[in-house]
Amino acid sequence: MEFKNLAIYLSRLEATASRNKITKILAELFQKASEKEIDKICYLCLGELAPVYAGLDFNLAEKLMIRVISKAFGIPEEKIKREYKRIGDLGELTATIKRTVRTSKLSVDDVYKRLYEIAKEGGKGSVERKINKTAALLDDLDALSVKYVVRIPLGKLRLGFSELTILDALSWLLAGDKSKRQEIEAAFDVQADIGQIAKIIKSKKIKGLKAVKIQFGVPVMPALCQRLPNTEEIIKKMCRPGDEVAVEPKYDGTRLQIHWSKKKVSFFTRNLENVTHMFPDIIEALGKEVKAREVIFDGEAIGFDPNLWA
Repeated sequence: MEFKNLAIYLSRLEATASRNKITKILAELFQKASEKEIDKICYLCLGELAPVYAGLDFNLAEKLMIRVISKAFGIPEEKIKREYKRIGDLGELTATIKRTVRTSKLSVDDVYKRLYEIAKEGGKGSVERKINKTAALLDDLDALSVKYVVRIPLGKLRLGFSELTILDALSWLLAGDKSKRQEIEAAFDVQADIGQIAKIIKSKKIKGLKAVKIQFGVPVMPALCQRLPNTEEIIKKMCRPGDEVAVEPKYDGTRLQIHWSKKKVSFFTRNLENVTHMFPDIIEALGKEVKAREVIFDGEAIGFDPNLWA
């Protein structure tokens, strides 16, 4: 699929408020996508290049994107800042700037690879390389495509849906309704990578999800408790009339899912963010205590002052 066609779908999605209509548009998009590109399309529709746990960030804030636009179109940065303040959307502004009619033949795969390369840039001189490569990409695209390619690194795609809507759309792709949602979500809960789930469905239909298993290094979607307004409601929901209730204090920490092996350790939050670098002391402790080849822990990490416990 050419990226300009994906941009048309993104425009339709942006103009749609109805969740059911969004679901059907996504299902139509997934129907036209190939097995090779459907995972990339899922990520791009969410304004991402990979699952959250992969920790792949563009590190292109608004100030840098203004420099990108200035370089791509030869417009002074101050003028772009003034127009941005008036319009409030750098994507919309860039599409307005790009007045020349250009027929772009870049595929979804082409644009994805170039965005991925930009995101992976690091080290000395990486900022300038990011700016140059992003400016070159904008120059190669049509106006509508530019609008969304500018928004994606900024995290402001403004489409108003999440992975859960994509699960509904994949059910629509298979059955024309939401009847397959529960099966699809069960697989997603085990392997929280919406792109891979979509790829399996595209190539092997619903039966392909039976092979989805817990995979070391890929976080399992955590089961989260439901919030209730007060203790009376909690007791009412959990107990029968007349039941006795026992209560005990609980330390509140950070929910962590830990994938540990001798070769690799990964820590994920309840939102599936990779926070491994934040817990060197836990990594050290696990290295001393854990004897398993590979293990996944789910629990709470609680920080404390050891001097208070001496």
